[in-house]
Amino acid sequence: MSEIELKFVTGDNAHHAFTQRVLPLFEKNSIQVNSHREMRLENDYYDTDKLDFQNNKMGFRVRGNNGEYEQTLKTNGVVSGGLHKRMEYNVSLDNSRPDLTLFEASAWPQDWDVAAKNTHLSKQFSTHFTRNAYVVSVGESVVEIVLDCGEASTEKASSPINEIELELMSGDINSLFTLAVLINDNMPVRLSDVSKAAQGYQLLHGFNAKVRHLPDFLALEDTTTTEEAFSHAVQTALAHWQHHEHVFCESGSIKMLAEVAKSVRLLLQSVSLYLPVLQCPELLALHKKLVTHAQKWGWQDDLQSLRYLLSKKSMFNKTLSKHPAIVSYLQGRQTGLMQAHEPEKLFFDNDATDIKLHAISLIQNKPWQRVATGFDHPVLDHAKGWLSQGWQTVQQSMPLNKTMGPANYSAVEVMLRQTLWSGFLLGDLFVEERGNFRAPWLDLLTGIDELNALLMLKQSIDDAEVDSHDEVRKWTSEKLSTLIRIMERTRTVAMQRDVYW
Repeated sequence: MSEIELKFVTGDNAHHAFTQRVLPLFEKNSIQVNSHREMRLENDYYDTDKLDFQNNKMGFRVRGNNGEYEQTLKTNGVVSGGLHKRMEYNVSLDNSRPDLTLFEASAWPQDWDVAAKNTHLSKQFSTHFTRNAYVVSVGESVVEIVLDCGEASTEKASSPINEIELELMSGDINSLFTLAVLINDNMPVRLSDVSKAAQGYQLLHGFNAKVRHLPDFLALEDTTTTEEAFSHAVQTALAHWQHHEHVFCESGSIKMLAEVAKSVRLLLQSVSLYLPVLQCPELLALHKKLVTHAQKWGWQDDLQSLRYLLSKKSMFNKTLSKHPAIVSYLQGRQTGLMQAHEPEKLFFDNDATDIKLHAISLIQNKPWQRVATGFDHPVLDHAKGWLSQGWQTVQQSMPLNKTMGPANYSAVEVMLRQTLWSGFLLGDLFVEERGNFRAPWLDLLTGIDELNALLMLKQSIDDAEVDSHDEVRKWTSEKLSTLIRIMERTRTVAMQRDVYW
């Protein structure tokens, strides 16, 4: 059967918080509880020695519940910002021994030798948890609300499970959003796209705390409609946001926070870019929420400048390593920023989850179809005008006959990033010259990142009140002068490039 669900990660005592803060509101919101049951579920996940299930993004488990056993196969589905759609196959078993041959043949990828894989199965990890399951009616729809609290474990490691899943059993998908908003308004949660199987495999193989880079351009075709292009942009931004949010929570790597901030800005630029054509009250409301939420991530710019200054791979390391007092001051600033802004609390922020739910609901319901026109026209019809408008703003902000210094570049940073985000969102429609045009502008952005770090270092040298810092102050001033000269040459090259649209 097909499975459609929304999934939250929450804190400890999720069921207690749910019963105290959410359940009492059901009657007021015309939500009827049809049934409730509590179960202790023991789940063992299996794979072959070649990890065929993991490599095909499938999950296979055997579940025990009070002496009864069931095996489940979940196929690779579609995740759209936290909304999961995938096929699930269930077969009852007489005991806890798995048997792949009991599934229908249509469940498997083509050319799979099911019998051979059946002989090479071995247990990889387990997820054991207490489940509280509520079946509720929301209007004409029926939804199962599941709260799971327990742990995933291998022979060597374990990690907690604290989840709430909303699965549509019948009716309108919007009933999921009704319940999700009610939960988010009354207890701290964040949307998740990480399954229990994925959590188990992370334990099994070790956590990979690497940045997942965005592509050079959002994939589009000449026939892609405006609303399709917008939906793709939103899904890309949400996926990037949730992935790096999860990686930070697992690893504490501050590189991930820069990617989260990037995701928020990409989502904001996507909404801003498409708003003229897809204008409707719901999209306007999302834009307003994003403008406010993006401001909550403004501190990230300072944090990433500090990370750059303190990196052993950066151009600063050789010089700053001779000045431990300044390094200590910078490390203190970095720690202070993290303590002041508490990024994990930002992830569970009501507004952050509300924005994600709002965005997922938008691309599911397409409310602009009721009030706007042009949404079904090729996005190519709009792309040239949008790109030209952004380019004209760039030309006006940094004309070639104007000499630019650090303050000038700081002033145009936001505008330049927004213009390049528009190029990311639309550039795939113009394959011929896009890379050649964008390269010097991207170099300028890299230069601005270095400029921000140098300006922070210059200020920090004064703030740290360190004796004998003339040497590093002189080095910083020389680097600033050299960097501005390089950026000015790069700007000249960039301004003389022919547009690609």
